[in-house]
Amino acid sequence: MAFRKPHSRQRKTCEEYKAELEEENYHLHSELQTEVDLNRQNKSRINQLERDYFRCEQEIQNLNREIEHLENASEEEMVELKSEISSLKNQLYQAKKDIQDKEKYISNLEKRLEESEEQVDRL
Repeated sequence: MAFRKPHSRQRKTCEEYKAELEEENYHLHSELQTEVDLNRQNKSRINQLERDYFRCEQEIQNLNREIEHLENASEEEMVELKSEISSLKNQLYQAKKDIQDKEKYISNLEKRLEESEEQVDRL
């Protein structure tokens, strides 16, 4: 059996394999660096989103407290307004009563004045 020597063009040398591996290593390193950069950007974006989220949560809590405060104030104000309306109704009733009493008094005075005029005419 005779050993044939492969054609020199078909056979790769260690240097060629090494060059191919180095080139592949360079491409992989470039891709890795791109991924590392992208991860840094994503991490930065995530951190910003987390800060935004926290700020929004705080604002929501503040607004909820303000709504609760306004609702309580509104209820208190409604109680005060109802009390004021009740007081004004009482004052209105009293004013109407006073007007009726004064009208009666005026009517009585007019009647007495008429009687006095009649008495003066008779004299």
